[in-house]
Amino acid sequence: MGNKGIGAFIAGGLIGAGLALLYAPRSGAETRALVADRANVAWGGAQDFGARAQQRGQEIYEGAAARGQEFYQGAAARGQEIYEGAAARGQQLYQDVAAKGQQIYEGASARVQEAAEVVRPVVADKNDELREKIEAARQRIANQVARNAEESAAAEPAAPAAAPVDAEAVVTDPATAYAEAAQAAESAEEKLAE
Repeated sequence: MGNKGIGAFIAGGLIGAGLALLYAPRSGAETRALVADRANVAWGGAQDFGARAQQRGQEIYEGAAARGQEFYQGAAARGQEIYEGAAARGQQLYQDVAAKGQQIYEGASARVQEAAEVVRPVVADKNDELREKIEAARQRIANQVARNAEESAAAEPAAPAAAPVDAEAVVTDPATAYAEAAQAAESAEEKLAE
């Protein structure tokens, strides 16, 4: 019962005392004494009821607080379990992804290495072919330069004899040899045009 219950109880006691006074066949002093006794009994009952209600309220409060504390501790423990489970799953996922990434990297690295091993002989062969072609071009240019020099010398009889041309000494760099051959050809054409 709340405050209404205590108030109703006290009001009921006062109404009962008032009715007892109206219907009592006793004298005024006896009735007053009886009313006083009854009022004291009612007051004592009200105090007893209030004390019991307070004690019961305290028990309810303590029970609710204990249940609330248990609920809080249970929820906190469950939250900790969920957190630890999620952290463990996250760590496992990270490790799985890292391991899979390492496997992919190693597989790709092995395939690149295999491809390099397959390509290396082909590149070496092509490199050798290219060197041979460059050397042949150098030789052709050197021969052409020598022929052009001979033709130029034959076209100008009055010119002093040129020193013999060593084809190997002349050709050192294909680009330089090509430029020198082009210049010599131009020079020869100019002389023929005169």
